[in-house]
Amino acid sequence: MHPMTLEQLRVFFAAEYPKLVKVLMILGASLEEAEDATQKAMEDFIKRTVEGRSPISNPAAYVRQAAFRFFIKERKRDLERLPRELRGGHLTPEGYLDDQLTALEDEQYVEHLLGCLTETQRDVVRRVLAGMSTKEIAEELGKTDETIRQHLKNARTSLKKQPEVATLKSRNSRGPGPAQGVRSTATTPEPREEEVQ
Repeated sequence: MHPMTLEQLRVFFAAEYPKLVKVLMILGASLEEAEDATQKAMEDFIKRTVEGRSPISNPAAYVRQAAFRFFIKERKRDLERLPRELRGGHLTPEGYLDDQLTALEDEQYVEHLLGCLTETQRDVVRRVLAGMSTKEIAEELGKTDETIRQHLKNARTSLKKQPEVATLKSRNSRGPGPAQGVRSTATTPEPREEEVQ
């Protein structure tokens, strides 16, 4: 795949940003968490594209997986932060928290979190993370779009009940995730010039 032009990057960013925010919110992120993770994933993608590092054959899937990893890393850091806060009586400096989890550790942690789901729910969530739409998943699995959406809803409910996620939800001062049936009001910010040059 050839590197994207500046205009192609802008179009990609505008098209994919709201989708990624919505997917992360479906998976239990607050609007702020979803936007932060999506922004980091987009910055990473643009940086890789501009530097010409290993070509990415499916940019949408790459950015979706990166956004999910950034979201999971932040949730894990929040979980690890609580015991340190309790022991030390203060916040840990942000620089120390940047532990640079490897892709393997990310995948293991995601698999751990998905362990509470049924096999079908895990299959659906994995496909969402791979960049597939609910319609594509429904076609591939031979189910209706509504059934796939129900599996995602049930998966989100199960994940929220998992102790690691529930602890974060109760501590999350950023507010609750989206209400059922409410569309994301996320807007697509313009990429900064230094990100796309």
